[in-house]
Amino acid sequence: MTRDEFISAIKAKGALIWGPASVRSIGFANTNLQMRKCAMLPSFMIDLYGITAGINLGSGYIFGPSELTNKNNFPIPDIVHVNEDVRNISNGKTIFGRNDLFWFAFDAFGTCYMLDNLTLKPLRKYDDVFKALYDCLIAGKF
Repeated sequence: MTRDEFISAIKAKGALIWGPASVRSIGFANTNLQMRKCAMLPSFMIDLYGITAGINLGSGYIFGPSELTNKNNFPIPDIVHVNEDVRNISNGKTIFGRNDLFWFAFDAFGTCYMLDNLTLKPLRKYDDVFKALYDCLIAGKF
């Protein structure tokens, strides 16, 4: 799956997609993740943030570099604050998304994982990063 196929597929499902993040907010998030000993943003996330600062589909979220507010005025935390709370149990991975069932993360090599909601233990490893992004959001719709 390509980035454009991913964006098109989630738009078709009714996802809320914010405008692009600023280069400054992306850099700030990356620096803060590094300071917290989390994996830094891989190129696919930086590229995605250049298109959208975050995505929401039902209970599925792709966290952005800065806090967002959804249609119901519910705040969606930024990627740094999400990882601040779990950095001691995430084993160097950076959580980029969640839904009611799972957390989604990437490691320092940009490999994506589906994680258990409670223990953050990997349940699935992805070869396709956009499949991981899609699974995160689509599971939030059901």
